[in-house]
Amino acid sequence: PPVDYSSSLGASPAMVDNPDEVHAFSLISKAVYVNTGLHQSQVAALERIASTPTPVILDPVGFGATSYRNEAISDFLSSVKRLTVIKGNANEICGLAGYQGKGQGVDSDASTAIAIEPAKTLANTHECVVGISGDTDIVVSADGKKAIKVVGDVPMMAQITGTGCSLGALVAASVGANIDETPEGQNESSSAFYGALAAHSMFTAAAVRASARTDVRGPGGLSIALMDELAQLAGDPVAVMEAVELHECAV
Repeated sequence: PPVDYSSSLGASPAMVDNPDEVHAFSLISKAVYVNTGLHQSQVAALERIASTPTPVILDPVGFGATSYRNEAISDFLSSVKRLTVIKGNANEICGLAGYQGKGQGVDSDASTAIAIEPAKTLANTHECVVGISGDTDIVVSADGKKAIKVVGDVPMMAQITGTGCSLGALVAASVGANIDETPEGQNESSSAFYGALAAHSMFTAAAVRASARTDVRGPGGLSIALMDELAQLAGDPVAVMEAVELHECAV
């Protein structure tokens, strides 16, 4: 579960969807990760959390699957007060920006490369960082002028349910910590960008290292090894960069 992966890095997550307490919880948090599972209680919770002054990381899970889901996510997007990051797969990012995606439900058949332009559109429209997860993760700055891809694909990750959600939780933890340490008066969008990039890099590095282990023979073993590798990489940026490569994309 996302809380386990973020806890392995030293974060202190709480999963809350009770409409009567989500706003209060947000006020004692450094970031709020909004994962749109959209079960009944969460729809009401979205309305309460939209006004929080805490940085919000939105994961538009399954956008494009149904008209109900599209409307609920779009309504939240138009009302949220402090949207800081949008993180989704290529299909979700394309759909959210009004482009044609390729996938079904929470699954995406599209390469992240086709989502760069849609991500720039979202970044410029909502003035937020956009992270695209998939074969090669890409993070786009809030002004849409910079895009960095994280090279280190592990195809088996697609066979593990919830990896995108877990990445979203890591993004929230990293972005929240980065913004919290931003000096007063400094633009926090840069802190959000590098916080998101750090999370994508660390998650990819953990996947690369986990997949190379001799005791990993399938997605079940990879899921467990992934959490172990995240714990090993915590606070070790050198090890992260030994496992992945970062390249700037043309925008």
